[in-house]
Amino acid sequence: MTRVHIDHFSLCVRDLDQAVSDWRDILNVLMPEMTDTVTYSKGSSDGTDMEWATFQNPDPTGVSVQMWAPASADSWVHKVLAKRGEFVHHIAFLSDNLGHTMADCRAAGLPVLLDEDSHPDTMPWLKWNFLPEAKAHGVLIELATRYQVGGDRWLPHPGNVEQADLRDEMIGRFYTEGDR
Repeated sequence: MTRVHIDHFSLCVRDLDQAVSDWRDILNVLMPEMTDTVTYSKGSSDGTDMEWATFQNPDPTGVSVQMWAPASADSWVHKVLAKRGEFVHHIAFLSDNLGHTMADCRAAGLPVLLDEDSHPDTMPWLKWNFLPEAKAHGVLIELATRYQVGGDRWLPHPGNVEQADLRDEMIGRFYTEGDR
């Protein structure tokens, strides 16, 4: 059975460093354990350079707080920020079988935005797609491959259908024949 959970909400911000500082202040009071691991990354998806930071919830199925900002001097993101200001960009649901989840969405007639799943150029194993703001009453829904956090990086989750080779490698490495 496919497992899906809400992983994070993401804010589109003008200044990533300032947003991280402000959210650190907030989380230090409300949930200090979330300031222990902040994952930073950058990449390009669909021609848009971006950088992001995520305050990771230590509960693997807990909700994390992410901020992202445009990483280039001029992009469509700058135009949106100038018009709307900073905003909640998306709520992310992670799936251990994204292909199945996307097939379920399409079979249910949900309006999937991309014909083919996208991914950041820095993490080709991480796939995502979206349900539009119009369907979700003002917020984009991201559907993505489940990942795990290792230090300050996102890593493929060996329990995902898409990472079956990784799971088999881990089983072979850490279990003897009698343990399987």
